[in-house]
Amino acid sequence: MDLKQIARKARRLARPEILSESQMLFDTLAPGGPGVLVDVGAHVGGSLRPFAQAGWTVLGFEPDEVNREQLRRGVGALPNVRIDPRAVTVRAGETLPFYRSSESTGISTLTPFVESHVEAGSVTSTTLADARAEYGIEAIDLLKVDTEGYDLMVLRSLDWEAIRPRVVLCEFEDRKTVPLGYTWGDMAGFLVGHGYTVVVAEWYPVQRYGAAHRFRRFADYPCELADPAATGNLLAFREPRDLARFAEIRRRYLRWISLPMPLSRTARRIAVALGR
Repeated sequence: MDLKQIARKARRLARPEILSESQMLFDTLAPGGPGVLVDVGAHVGGSLRPFAQAGWTVLGFEPDEVNREQLRRGVGALPNVRIDPRAVTVRAGETLPFYRSSESTGISTLTPFVESHVEAGSVTSTTLADARAEYGIEAIDLLKVDTEGYDLMVLRSLDWEAIRPRVVLCEFEDRKTVPLGYTWGDMAGFLVGHGYTVVVAEWYPVQRYGAAHRFRRFADYPCELADPAATGNLLAFREPRDLARFAEIRRRYLRWISLPMPLSRTARRIAVALGR
């Protein structure tokens, strides 16, 4: 790790409120060398960028044309990155209405859930099973899903008998998903039913989309949410070695944020950079 990488890591971890589960999974999986990332709801590339820059094969789905243009400008020129404009759900080949919000570029969706959502055209759908066959993907090291309510539908669209991703990262928020017929517990149960160990990264309830959110805790599933209105992510591990590696990264993070507040920011950054 060179000095610039150490500095970036220190800056990233120097503020707990900007915890990134996708970055923690990169740190978990990267020691094994480049793999395959399928990112459903790639937004502008914040989650997939470290993987792409590390030489991973990346397939990013982003149906919002505004976000997709930024994604293309950021990583589209990399030969190991493919960007697909379709929405992923349980049925392929449909034309579906698509909604965008002025509150946040991160809540574009197939079903509106805030008053600011307005219809912004239509998108074509595909399934993970069809896309996997189309792109010739034989293994997935990380499947990341962030589709503003449709995460369980995306998971159900994969041909699980043929392929099981090494790690799955997906978003939950019952405010979005209960109207679509499922809860965060249903999605966690789906992953457990396919042989995964699930870690819950719970964040405090969203006060306003587009504003900074606050991380609350990690919990090992099965568990209850500290707040039923919480948002967050499910991190699902197929292999015990990956779970063990993530557990160490998780412990390091929790140990770090428990440091006394009078400790200077410089000292915190040094401690993180040295992995202590």
